[in-house]
Amino acid sequence: MTTPDGPRGGGPAADVSLEASLGFLAGRAHRKLRSAWERQIADLGLTAPQAAMLRAACEWPGSGLRELARRTHADPMNAKRLADHLERAGLLRSSPDAAHRQRRVLEPTERGLAVAGEVAARAAAWERRLTGLIGAEDAVRLKLLLARAEQVIDSLSGEPGPGPAGIHD
Repeated sequence: MTTPDGPRGGGPAADVSLEASLGFLAGRAHRKLRSAWERQIADLGLTAPQAAMLRAACEWPGSGLRELARRTHADPMNAKRLADHLERAGLLRSSPDAAHRQRRVLEPTERGLAVAGEVAARAAAWERRLTGLIGAEDAVRLKLLLARAEQVIDSLSGEPGPGPAGIHD
């Protein structure tokens, strides 16, 4: 039974209902944000993860698949599927790394650079719009809280994560 003070009248700290949990709220916000972002880029024929992989390949050209997976926080198999799709679409090209037989080096094509530029421009406009809706001060606070949550979660799981400014170790 949930009361105004939380489940079983235990007060706000005791509210462990699904919809009040931090993980549920963060997940729901993520799904809504991703859906809204995908509507912004739908005409480009990209999903949000594909757009992120393309931008990463343009920002770090010549990177291997594992490096891009790490930077985009994608598991390696999913990163491979994303890169394969982008390569079939003519946005990336891959080649073997002469120094490492098993390493696949990814480079954007001219078309990939153009599409990534459009994605980046739309991302900047979307960021400005969200910041305007949330408020600049709250947007900064939210980013800091999300980075802090990521650090805390990483410390629990032993995984490296971004530093306070989102910079990876």
